[in-house]
Amino acid sequence: MINNIPAPSYKTAKLLNKKLQQLVNLLNRYTTKNSHEVALDLHNIRTNENNKLITLDIKDLYVNLTVQGIIQITKFWLNKDSCDNTITEQTLHILEIILKQNYFQYNGQYYQPDKGIAMGLPISSTLAEIYLQYLEEIYVKHWLENRKIILYKTYVDDILITYDQTKTDEATIYNTINNNDKNLEFKITGEENNTISYLDLSINRNTNHIELGIY
Repeated sequence: MINNIPAPSYKTAKLLNKKLQQLVNLLNRYTTKNSHEVALDLHNIRTNENNKLITLDIKDLYVNLTVQGIIQITKFWLNKDSCDNTITEQTLHILEIILKQNYFQYNGQYYQPDKGIAMGLPISSTLAEIYLQYLEEIYVKHWLENRKIILYKTYVDDILITYDQTKTDEATIYNTINNNDKNLEFKITGEENNTISYLDLSINRNTNHIELGIY
Protein backbone atom coordinates (compact mmCIF):
# COMPACT_ATOMS: atom_id res chain seq x y z
CA MET A 1 0.00 0.00 0.00
CA ILE A 2 1.03 3.63 -0.54
CA ASN A 3 1.63 5.75 2.54
CA ASN A 4 -1.60 7.76 2.76
CA ILE A 5 -0.22 10.70 4.76
CA PRO A 6 0.61 12.94 1.75
CA ALA A 7 -2.59 11.92 -0.09
CA PRO A 8 -5.26 14.57 -0.83
CA SER A 9 -7.79 12.62 1.25
CA TYR A 10 -5.66 12.45 4.41
CA LYS A 11 -6.93 15.63 6.13
CA THR A 12 -10.50 14.83 5.11
CA ALA A 13 -10.14 11.33 6.58
CA LYS A 14 -8.77 12.80 9.81
CA LEU A 15 -11.74 15.16 10.08
CA LEU A 16 -14.28 12.47 9.20
CA ASN A 17 -12.75 10.14 11.76
CA LYS A 18 -13.51 12.62 14.57
CA LYS A 19 -17.00 13.22 13.22
CA LEU A 20 -17.74 9.51 12.82
CA GLN A 21 -16.69 8.81 16.40
CA GLN A 22 -19.26 11.39 17.51
CA LEU A 23 -22.04 10.07 15.27
CA VAL A 24 -21.59 6.33 15.83
CA ASN A 25 -22.09 5.06 19.36
CA LEU A 26 -19.80 2.03 19.49
CA LEU A 27 -20.33 0.31 22.82
CA ASN A 28 -16.96 -1.47 22.96
CA ARG A 29 -18.63 -3.89 25.35
CA TYR A 30 -16.31 -6.75 24.44
CA THR A 31 -13.08 -4.82 23.84
CA THR A 32 -10.20 -5.25 26.25
CA LYS A 33 -7.27 -2.89 26.72
CA ASN A 34 -4.71 -5.44 27.87
CA SER A 35 -4.11 -8.90 29.32
CA HIS A 36 -4.63 -7.61 32.88
CA GLU A 37 -8.28 -6.82 32.07
CA VAL A 38 -8.68 -10.26 30.48
CA ALA A 39 -7.25 -11.89 33.62
CA LEU A 40 -9.75 -10.06 35.82
CA ASP A 41 -12.66 -11.09 33.58
CA LEU A 42 -11.54 -14.73 33.63
CA HIS A 43 -11.29 -14.70 37.42
CA ASN A 44 -14.84 -13.35 37.66
CA ILE A 45 -16.54 -16.13 35.68
CA ARG A 46 -17.60 -19.51 36.99
CA THR A 47 -16.54 -22.45 34.87
CA ASN A 48 -17.51 -26.12 34.82
CA GLU A 49 -16.63 -29.27 32.89
CA ASN A 50 -18.83 -28.16 29.98
CA ASN A 51 -16.92 -24.92 29.31
CA LYS A 52 -14.15 -24.78 26.72
CA LEU A 53 -11.82 -22.11 25.38
CA ILE A 54 -10.94 -21.09 21.83
CA THR A 55 -9.21 -18.13 20.20
CA LEU A 56 -9.92 -16.59 16.81
CA ASP A 57 -7.50 -14.50 14.78
CA ILE A 58 -8.56 -12.50 11.72
CA LYS A 59 -6.10 -12.84 8.86
CA ASP A 60 -5.11 -9.51 7.25
CA LEU A 61 -8.20 -7.66 8.48
CA TYR A 62 -7.46 -4.21 7.07
CA VAL A 63 -6.58 -5.30 3.53
CA ASN A 64 -9.63 -7.55 3.21
CA LEU A 65 -12.40 -5.16 4.23
CA THR A 66 -14.46 -4.18 1.19
CA VAL A 67 -15.47 -0.61 0.41
CA GLN A 68 -19.15 -1.46 0.02
CA GLY A 69 -19.12 -3.64 3.13
CA ILE A 70 -17.70 -0.82 5.23
CA ILE A 71 -20.20 1.67 3.81
CA GLN A 72 -23.20 -0.59 4.44
CA ILE A 73 -22.16 -1.36 8.00
CA THR A 74 -21.39 2.29 8.74
CA LYS A 75 -24.89 3.08 7.46
CA PHE A 76 -26.28 0.42 9.83
CA TRP A 77 -24.69 2.14 12.84
CA LEU A 78 -25.71 5.63 11.71
CA ASN A 79 -29.33 4.49 11.29
CA LYS A 80 -29.23 2.64 14.61
CA ASP A 81 -28.21 5.87 16.32
CA SER A 82 -31.01 7.74 14.49
CA CYS A 83 -28.64 10.02 12.65
CA ASP A 84 -30.18 12.70 10.41
CA ASN A 85 -30.68 11.40 6.83
CA THR A 86 -28.81 14.28 5.23
CA ILE A 87 -25.83 13.85 7.57
CA THR A 88 -25.87 10.09 6.93
CA GLU A 89 -25.82 10.56 3.15
CA GLN A 90 -23.05 13.14 3.30
CA THR A 91 -20.97 11.03 5.67
CA LEU A 92 -21.26 7.93 3.50
CA HIS A 93 -20.46 9.88 0.35
CA ILE A 94 -17.28 11.35 1.84
CA LEU A 95 -16.37 7.95 3.29
CA GLU A 96 -16.64 6.29 -0.13
CA ILE A 97 -14.37 8.91 -1.70
CA ILE A 98 -11.76 8.38 1.03
CA LEU A 99 -11.90 4.58 0.82
CA LYS A 100 -11.30 4.63 -2.92
CA GLN A 101 -7.90 6.29 -2.38
CA ASN A 102 -6.38 2.87 -1.62
CA TYR A 103 -3.59 2.73 -4.19
CA PHE A 104 -0.41 0.66 -4.04
CA GLN A 105 2.79 0.54 -6.05
CA TYR A 106 4.50 -2.52 -7.52
CA ASN A 107 7.48 -2.51 -9.92
CA GLY A 108 7.06 1.18 -10.60
CA GLN A 109 3.37 0.82 -11.47
CA TYR A 110 0.38 2.07 -9.49
CA TYR A 111 -2.65 -0.14 -8.85
CA GLN A 112 -6.00 0.22 -7.12
CA PRO A 113 -7.35 -2.94 -5.42
CA ASP A 114 -11.07 -3.53 -5.12
CA LYS A 115 -10.87 -3.87 -1.34
CA GLY A 116 -8.76 -2.86 1.65
CA ILE A 117 -8.17 0.24 3.77
CA ALA A 118 -5.23 2.44 2.75
CA MET A 119 -2.11 2.39 4.95
CA GLY A 120 -1.78 5.39 7.26
CA LEU A 121 -5.42 6.39 6.92
CA PRO A 122 -6.50 8.17 10.16
CA ILE A 123 -9.92 6.54 9.99
CA SER A 124 -8.72 2.94 9.52
CA SER A 125 -8.92 1.73 13.12
CA THR A 126 -12.36 3.29 13.58
CA LEU A 127 -13.66 1.56 10.45
CA ALA A 128 -12.25 -1.78 11.58
CA GLU A 129 -14.03 -1.38 14.93
CA ILE A 130 -17.27 -0.41 13.18
CA TYR A 131 -17.03 -3.58 11.11
CA LEU A 132 -16.11 -5.97 13.93
CA GLN A 133 -18.65 -4.58 16.36
CA TYR A 134 -21.33 -5.13 13.74
CA LEU A 135 -20.49 -8.86 13.77
CA GLU A 136 -20.62 -8.78 17.55
CA GLU A 137 -23.99 -7.03 17.52
CA ILE A 138 -25.48 -9.58 15.10
CA TYR A 139 -23.97 -12.81 16.46
CA VAL A 140 -22.04 -12.51 19.71
CA LYS A 141 -24.66 -10.57 21.65
CA HIS A 142 -27.22 -13.31 20.93
CA TRP A 143 -24.80 -16.09 21.87
CA LEU A 144 -24.05 -14.42 25.20
CA GLU A 145 -27.73 -13.86 25.96
CA ASN A 146 -28.58 -17.53 25.51
CA ARG A 147 -25.38 -18.57 27.31
CA LYS A 148 -23.90 -20.48 24.40
CA ILE A 149 -20.89 -18.24 24.94
CA ILE A 150 -19.85 -17.44 28.51
CA LEU A 151 -17.08 -14.93 27.79
CA TYR A 152 -16.09 -13.03 24.65
CA LYS A 153 -13.15 -10.63 24.56
CA THR A 154 -11.37 -8.88 21.70
CA TYR A 155 -8.03 -7.13 21.40
CA VAL A 156 -7.82 -5.57 17.91
CA ASP A 157 -8.33 -8.69 15.74
CA ASP A 158 -7.53 -11.31 18.40
CA ILE A 159 -10.58 -12.91 20.02
CA LEU A 160 -10.95 -15.08 23.14
CA ILE A 161 -14.11 -17.14 23.65
CA THR A 162 -15.33 -19.37 26.47
CA TYR A 163 -18.33 -21.43 25.34
CA ASP A 164 -20.68 -24.09 26.70
CA GLN A 165 -20.14 -27.28 24.70
CA THR A 166 -23.59 -28.62 25.66
CA LYS A 167 -25.14 -25.76 23.65
CA THR A 168 -22.65 -25.21 20.81
CA ASP A 169 -19.21 -26.26 19.60
CA GLU A 170 -16.15 -24.62 18.09
CA ALA A 171 -17.04 -25.74 14.55
CA THR A 172 -20.43 -24.00 14.76
CA ILE A 173 -18.90 -20.80 16.14
CA TYR A 174 -16.14 -20.86 13.54
CA ASN A 175 -18.43 -21.56 10.57
CA THR A 176 -21.00 -18.95 11.59
CA ILE A 177 -18.45 -16.16 11.89
CA ASN A 178 -16.24 -17.30 9.02
CA ASN A 179 -19.11 -17.60 6.55
CA ASN A 180 -20.50 -14.15 7.25
CA ASP A 181 -18.03 -12.42 4.93
CA LYS A 182 -16.21 -14.34 2.19
CA ASN A 183 -13.41 -11.77 2.24
CA LEU A 184 -12.51 -12.32 5.90
CA GLU A 185 -10.71 -15.42 7.09
CA PHE A 186 -10.70 -16.40 10.75
CA LYS A 187 -8.09 -18.78 12.15
CA ILE A 188 -9.31 -20.84 15.09
CA THR A 189 -7.17 -22.34 17.85
CA GLY A 190 -8.52 -24.76 20.43
CA GLU A 191 -7.25 -25.94 23.78
CA GLU A 192 -4.27 -28.25 24.08
CA ASN A 193 -4.34 -30.23 27.33
CA ASN A 194 -6.96 -27.79 28.66
CA THR A 195 -4.61 -24.86 28.02
CA ILE A 196 -4.69 -22.01 25.52
CA SER A 197 -2.66 -18.83 24.97
CA TYR A 198 -4.12 -15.36 24.54
CA LEU A 199 -2.09 -12.14 24.36
CA ASP A 200 0.70 -12.90 26.87
CA LEU A 201 -1.47 -15.15 29.06
CA SER A 202 -1.35 -18.90 29.42
CA ILE A 203 -4.90 -19.93 30.37
CA ASN A 204 -5.46 -23.33 31.97
CA ARG A 205 -9.03 -24.57 32.37
CA ASN A 206 -9.67 -26.82 35.35
CA THR A 207 -13.02 -28.37 36.32
CA ASN A 208 -14.44 -25.34 38.10
CA HIS A 209 -11.84 -22.60 37.83
CA ILE A 210 -9.22 -21.07 35.56
CA GLU A 211 -5.52 -20.75 36.31
CA LEU A 212 -3.44 -18.07 34.63
CA GLY A 213 0.23 -17.77 33.85
CA ILE A 214 2.54 -15.68 31.71
CA TYR A 215 4.24 -17.26 28.73
